[in-house]
Amino acid sequence: MKLQNPEVRYEVTDNCNANCIMCPRDLHTRPHGIMDEAKYQASIDEIVSLGATRIVLTGFGEPFLDRGLEKKIAYAGNAGLRTYIITNGSAITQGRAGKILAAGLDELRVSFYGMGSDTYNTVMRGLDYSKTERNILYLLDLIQATESPIKIMLSYLVLPENEKDTQKFQDFWEPLVDFIEIWNPHNFGDGRDYRERTSEKSTCGRPKNGPLQIQWNGEVIPCCYDYNNEMILGNAFEQPIMEILHGERYEALRAAHDSGEFDKAPYCDQCDQLLEHSEALVYTNRHNLPASEAVKLSNTDLYNLIDAVEINA
Repeated sequence: MKLQNPEVRYEVTDNCNANCIMCPRDLHTRPHGIMDEAKYQASIDEIVSLGATRIVLTGFGEPFLDRGLEKKIAYAGNAGLRTYIITNGSAITQGRAGKILAAGLDELRVSFYGMGSDTYNTVMRGLDYSKTERNILYLLDLIQATESPIKIMLSYLVLPENEKDTQKFQDFWEPLVDFIEIWNPHNFGDGRDYRERTSEKSTCGRPKNGPLQIQWNGEVIPCCYDYNNEMILGNAFEQPIMEILHGERYEALRAAHDSGEFDKAPYCDQCDQLLEHSEALVYTNRHNLPASEAVKLSNTDLYNLIDAVEINA
Protein backbone atom coordinates (compact mmCIF):
# COMPACT_ATOMS: atom_id res chain seq x y z
CA MET A 1 0.00 0.00 0.00
CA LYS A 2 2.15 2.81 -1.35
CA LEU A 3 1.41 6.11 -3.06
CA GLN A 4 1.18 5.87 -6.85
CA ASN A 5 2.83 9.27 -7.21
CA PRO A 6 5.76 10.04 -4.87
CA GLU A 7 4.76 13.72 -4.62
CA VAL A 8 2.29 15.16 -2.09
CA ARG A 9 1.06 18.76 -2.17
CA TYR A 10 0.23 20.71 0.97
CA GLU A 11 -1.70 23.95 0.76
CA VAL A 12 -0.07 25.59 3.77
CA THR A 13 -2.46 28.53 3.35
CA ASP A 14 -5.06 29.77 0.90
CA ASN A 15 -4.45 33.40 1.87
CA CYS A 16 -2.83 35.58 -0.77
CA ASN A 17 -1.48 39.12 -0.95
CA ALA A 18 -2.22 39.48 -4.67
CA ASN A 19 -5.24 39.49 -6.94
CA CYS A 20 -3.68 38.45 -10.24
CA ILE A 21 -5.87 38.86 -13.30
CA MET A 22 -5.46 35.24 -14.47
CA CYS A 23 -6.36 33.79 -11.05
CA PRO A 24 -9.98 33.29 -9.92
CA ARG A 25 -9.29 34.79 -6.50
CA ASP A 26 -12.52 36.79 -6.90
CA LEU A 27 -14.49 33.52 -7.02
CA HIS A 28 -12.77 31.95 -4.03
CA THR A 29 -15.45 31.48 -1.36
CA ARG A 30 -14.25 28.66 0.91
CA PRO A 31 -12.95 29.46 4.42
CA HIS A 32 -9.44 30.88 4.70
CA GLY A 33 -6.77 29.55 7.02
CA ILE A 34 -3.26 28.31 7.68
CA MET A 35 -2.38 24.63 8.04
CA ASP A 36 -1.98 23.50 11.65
CA GLU A 37 1.63 22.57 12.40
CA ALA A 38 0.91 19.47 14.49
CA LYS A 39 -1.53 18.05 11.93
CA TYR A 40 0.95 18.78 9.17
CA GLN A 41 3.74 16.96 10.98
CA ALA A 42 1.54 13.92 11.61
CA SER A 43 0.62 13.89 7.93
CA ILE A 44 4.27 14.13 6.89
CA ASP A 45 5.06 11.09 9.03
CA GLU A 46 2.20 9.22 7.35
CA ILE A 47 3.15 10.01 3.76
CA VAL A 48 6.79 9.08 4.37
CA SER A 49 5.58 5.65 5.51
CA LEU A 50 3.60 5.44 2.24
CA GLY A 51 6.60 6.08 0.03
CA ALA A 52 6.48 9.83 -0.58
CA THR A 53 9.81 11.35 -1.61
CA ARG A 54 8.90 15.01 -2.20
CA ILE A 55 6.32 17.61 -1.25
CA VAL A 56 5.06 20.89 -2.64
CA LEU A 57 4.14 23.46 -0.01
CA THR A 58 1.73 25.43 -2.18
CA GLY A 59 -1.97 25.43 -3.02
CA PHE A 60 -4.36 28.25 -3.85
CA GLY A 61 -2.50 30.92 -1.93
CA GLU A 62 0.86 32.53 -1.23
CA PRO A 63 2.83 30.14 1.01
CA PHE A 64 5.07 32.85 2.50
CA LEU A 65 2.02 34.25 4.30
CA ASP A 66 2.38 31.22 6.59
CA ARG A 67 4.78 32.48 9.27
CA GLY A 68 5.53 28.87 10.15
CA LEU A 69 6.61 27.95 6.63
CA GLU A 70 10.29 27.54 7.45
CA LYS A 71 9.43 25.13 10.26
CA LYS A 72 7.33 23.07 7.84
CA ILE A 73 10.21 23.00 5.34
CA ALA A 74 12.68 21.84 7.97
CA TYR A 75 10.38 19.14 9.35
CA ALA A 76 9.82 17.65 5.89
CA GLY A 77 13.51 17.84 5.04
CA ASN A 78 14.45 16.09 8.27
CA ALA A 79 11.97 13.35 7.33
CA GLY A 80 13.88 12.79 4.08
CA LEU A 81 11.53 14.64 1.74
CA ARG A 82 12.56 16.99 -1.04
CA THR A 83 10.74 20.31 -0.64
CA TYR A 84 9.39 22.59 -3.38
CA ILE A 85 7.52 25.90 -3.18
CA ILE A 86 5.67 27.98 -5.76
CA THR A 87 5.48 31.66 -4.80
CA ASN A 88 4.95 35.13 -6.21
CA GLY A 89 8.16 36.16 -4.45
CA SER A 90 6.78 39.36 -2.98
CA ALA A 91 7.08 38.25 0.66
CA ILE A 92 10.60 36.83 0.44
CA THR A 93 12.21 39.63 2.42
CA GLN A 94 15.93 39.65 3.20
CA GLY A 95 15.24 38.07 6.57
CA ARG A 96 13.09 35.30 5.18
CA ALA A 97 15.47 34.60 2.31
CA GLY A 98 18.08 33.53 4.84
CA LYS A 99 15.55 31.52 6.81
CA ILE A 100 14.33 29.42 3.88
CA LEU A 101 17.89 28.60 2.91
CA ALA A 102 18.70 27.67 6.51
CA ALA A 103 15.56 25.49 6.63
CA GLY A 104 16.89 23.52 3.67
CA LEU A 105 14.37 24.29 0.94
CA ASP A 106 15.34 22.36 -2.20
CA GLU A 107 13.47 24.15 -4.98
CA LEU A 108 11.68 27.47 -5.40
CA ARG A 109 9.57 28.55 -8.36
CA VAL A 110 8.65 32.21 -8.67
CA SER A 111 5.72 33.36 -10.80
CA PHE A 112 6.93 36.61 -12.35
CA TYR A 113 4.55 37.97 -14.96
CA GLY A 114 6.00 41.23 -16.28
CA MET A 115 9.25 43.09 -16.79
CA GLY A 116 8.23 46.54 -15.67
CA SER A 117 5.71 48.25 -13.42
CA ASP A 118 3.38 48.82 -16.37
CA THR A 119 2.99 45.12 -17.09
CA TYR A 120 3.82 43.37 -13.82
CA ASN A 121 1.64 45.59 -11.62
CA THR A 122 -1.23 45.28 -14.09
CA VAL A 123 -1.13 41.46 -14.17
CA MET A 124 -0.07 40.76 -10.57
CA ARG A 125 -2.44 43.23 -8.96
CA GLY A 126 -1.54 44.21 -5.43
CA LEU A 127 2.19 43.54 -5.87
CA ASP A 128 5.04 45.86 -6.81
CA TYR A 129 7.48 45.06 -9.60
CA SER A 130 10.53 46.75 -8.10
CA LYS A 131 10.05 45.18 -4.68
CA THR A 132 9.63 41.65 -6.00
CA GLU A 133 12.55 41.95 -8.41
CA ARG A 134 14.72 43.24 -5.57
CA ASN A 135 13.69 40.27 -3.41
CA ILE A 136 14.61 37.75 -6.09
CA LEU A 137 17.95 39.33 -6.90
CA TYR A 138 18.85 39.47 -3.20
CA LEU A 139 17.96 35.80 -2.84
CA LEU A 140 20.13 34.88 -5.82
CA ASP A 141 23.07 36.80 -4.37
CA LEU A 142 22.57 35.06 -1.03
CA ILE A 143 22.46 31.65 -2.69
CA GLN A 144 25.76 32.37 -4.38
CA ALA A 145 27.35 33.73 -1.21
CA THR A 146 26.30 30.74 0.89
CA GLU A 147 26.77 28.15 -1.88
CA SER A 148 23.26 26.88 -1.21
CA PRO A 149 22.22 23.92 -3.39
CA ILE A 150 18.65 25.26 -3.78
CA LYS A 151 17.31 25.36 -7.36
CA ILE A 152 15.45 28.46 -8.59
CA MET A 153 12.99 28.61 -11.47
CA LEU A 154 11.07 31.61 -12.78
CA SER A 155 7.85 31.10 -14.71
CA TYR A 156 6.02 33.46 -17.04
CA LEU A 157 2.46 33.49 -18.38
CA VAL A 158 1.99 35.20 -21.74
CA LEU A 159 -1.09 37.43 -21.50
CA PRO A 160 -2.29 40.33 -23.66
CA GLU A 161 -1.24 42.66 -20.86
CA ASN A 162 2.41 41.46 -20.74
CA GLU A 163 3.18 39.68 -24.01
CA LYS A 164 5.46 42.53 -25.13
CA ASP A 165 7.82 41.60 -22.26
CA THR A 166 8.11 37.88 -23.03
CA GLN A 167 11.49 37.98 -24.78
CA LYS A 168 12.81 40.47 -22.25
CA PHE A 169 11.86 38.05 -19.47
CA GLN A 170 13.80 35.24 -21.12
CA ASP A 171 16.83 37.39 -21.92
CA PHE A 172 17.08 38.85 -18.41
CA TRP A 173 16.32 35.87 -16.17
CA GLU A 174 17.61 32.82 -18.05
CA PRO A 175 21.29 33.57 -17.32
CA LEU A 176 20.56 34.24 -13.63
CA VAL A 177 18.47 31.26 -12.49
CA ASP A 178 18.57 27.50 -12.91
CA PHE A 179 15.46 27.24 -15.06
CA ILE A 180 12.80 29.35 -16.70
CA GLU A 181 9.48 28.36 -18.24
CA ILE A 182 7.08 30.37 -20.39
CA TRP A 183 3.46 29.26 -20.74
CA ASN A 184 0.21 30.32 -22.26
CA PRO A 185 -2.53 30.59 -19.60
CA HIS A 186 -5.01 27.89 -18.63
CA ASN A 187 -8.62 28.24 -17.54
CA PHE A 188 -7.98 27.33 -13.87
CA GLY A 189 -11.01 25.05 -13.55
CA ASP A 190 -14.17 27.03 -14.05
CA GLY A 191 -12.53 30.30 -13.03
CA ARG A 192 -11.21 31.73 -16.30
CA ASP A 193 -11.68 31.27 -20.06
CA TYR A 194 -8.37 31.37 -21.88
CA ARG A 195 -8.80 28.11 -23.78
CA GLU A 196 -11.88 27.07 -25.69
CA ARG A 197 -13.68 24.11 -24.14
CA THR A 198 -14.51 21.41 -26.68
CA SER A 199 -16.15 18.00 -26.63
CA GLU A 200 -12.95 16.10 -27.51
CA LYS A 201 -11.75 15.07 -24.07
CA SER A 202 -9.46 12.50 -22.53
CA THR A 203 -8.25 11.96 -18.99
CA CYS A 204 -5.60 14.28 -17.59
CA GLY A 205 -4.28 11.33 -15.56
CA ARG A 206 -4.56 13.14 -12.24
CA PRO A 207 -7.19 10.97 -10.49
CA LYS A 208 -5.09 7.85 -11.03
CA ASN A 209 -1.51 9.11 -11.25
CA GLY A 210 -1.47 12.63 -9.88
CA PRO A 211 0.03 13.83 -6.61
CA LEU A 212 -2.10 13.79 -3.49
CA GLN A 213 -3.48 17.30 -2.86
CA ILE A 214 -4.14 18.20 0.79
CA GLN A 215 -5.72 21.58 1.51
CA TRP A 216 -4.93 23.73 4.55
CA ASN A 217 -7.76 22.16 6.59
CA GLY A 218 -6.92 18.59 5.57
CA GLU A 219 -9.48 18.23 2.82
CA VAL A 220 -8.27 16.14 -0.10
CA ILE A 221 -9.19 17.24 -3.63
CA PRO A 222 -8.25 15.78 -7.03
CA CYS A 223 -5.86 18.56 -8.03
CA CYS A 224 -4.96 22.22 -7.61
CA TYR A 225 -7.41 23.37 -10.32
CA ASP A 226 -10.24 22.76 -7.84
CA TYR A 227 -9.59 26.07 -6.07
CA ASN A 228 -12.92 26.09 -4.19
CA ASN A 229 -12.81 22.47 -2.99
CA GLU A 230 -15.78 21.49 -5.14
CA MET A 231 -14.73 17.81 -5.15
CA ILE A 232 -13.82 16.83 -1.61
CA LEU A 233 -12.64 13.22 -1.55
CA GLY A 234 -11.87 12.95 2.18
CA ASN A 235 -9.91 14.62 4.95
CA ALA A 236 -6.29 13.58 5.50
CA PHE A 237 -6.31 15.00 9.04
CA GLU A 238 -9.29 12.84 10.04
CA GLN A 239 -8.82 9.51 8.25
CA PRO A 240 -5.98 7.39 6.85
CA ILE A 241 -4.75 8.49 3.44
CA MET A 242 -5.09 5.03 1.94
CA GLU A 243 -8.70 4.95 3.09
CA ILE A 244 -9.27 8.14 1.09
CA LEU A 245 -7.37 7.00 -2.00
CA HIS A 246 -9.31 3.74 -2.12
CA GLY A 247 -12.60 5.22 -0.97
CA GLU A 248 -15.84 5.30 -2.91
CA ARG A 249 -15.52 8.91 -4.04
CA TYR A 250 -11.98 8.55 -5.37
CA GLU A 251 -12.79 5.27 -7.10
CA ALA A 252 -15.85 6.82 -8.78
CA LEU A 253 -13.72 9.72 -10.03
CA ARG A 254 -11.14 7.34 -11.50
CA ALA A 255 -13.88 5.29 -13.15
CA ALA A 256 -15.34 8.40 -14.78
CA HIS A 257 -11.93 9.31 -16.19
CA ASP A 258 -11.17 5.77 -17.32
CA SER A 259 -14.49 5.46 -19.17
CA GLY A 260 -14.52 9.00 -20.52
CA GLU A 261 -17.88 9.62 -18.81
CA PHE A 262 -16.80 13.02 -17.55
CA ASP A 263 -20.40 14.13 -17.01
CA LYS A 264 -20.25 11.95 -13.89
CA ALA A 265 -17.59 14.33 -12.57
CA PRO A 266 -19.03 17.73 -13.58
CA TYR A 267 -16.19 19.85 -12.24
CA CYS A 268 -13.70 17.80 -14.25
CA ASP A 269 -15.99 17.89 -17.28
CA GLN A 270 -15.46 21.61 -17.84
CA CYS A 271 -11.69 21.60 -17.20
CA ASP A 272 -9.33 22.42 -20.06
CA GLN A 273 -6.80 19.87 -18.80
CA LEU A 274 -8.95 17.22 -20.51
CA LEU A 275 -8.33 18.89 -23.87
CA GLU A 276 -5.37 18.72 -26.23
CA HIS A 277 -3.20 21.67 -25.20
CA SER A 278 0.34 21.20 -26.48
CA GLU A 279 0.35 24.91 -27.40
CA ALA A 280 0.32 25.73 -23.68
CA LEU A 281 4.10 25.43 -23.36
CA VAL A 282 5.98 28.27 -25.06
CA TYR A 283 9.53 27.68 -23.78
CA THR A 284 11.46 25.75 -21.16
CA ASN A 285 15.12 25.00 -20.47
CA ARG A 286 14.22 22.45 -17.78
CA HIS A 287 14.05 19.54 -20.23
CA ASN A 288 14.13 18.75 -23.94
CA LEU A 289 10.74 17.08 -24.21
CA PRO A 290 8.41 18.08 -27.06
CA ALA A 291 5.50 20.25 -25.97
CA SER A 292 3.05 17.41 -26.66
CA GLU A 293 4.80 15.34 -23.99
CA ALA A 294 5.64 18.19 -21.63
CA VAL A 295 1.99 19.06 -21.05
CA LYS A 296 1.42 15.56 -19.66
CA LEU A 297 3.69 16.40 -16.74
CA SER A 298 2.64 17.79 -13.40
CA ASN A 299 3.74 21.41 -13.13
CA THR A 300 6.33 20.71 -10.44
CA ASP A 301 8.17 17.46 -11.08
CA LEU A 302 8.86 15.56 -14.30
CA TYR A 303 6.23 12.89 -13.73
CA ASN A 304 4.07 11.88 -16.69
CA LEU A 305 0.52 11.90 -15.35
CA ILE A 306 -0.93 10.02 -18.31
CA ASP A 307 1.52 7.13 -18.41
CA ALA A 308 2.61 7.16 -14.75
CA VAL A 309 6.28 7.43 -15.68
CA GLU A 310 8.96 9.43 -13.89
CA ILE A 311 11.16 11.23 -16.38
CA ASN A 312 14.82 11.79 -15.74
CA ALA A 313 15.79 14.77 -17.85
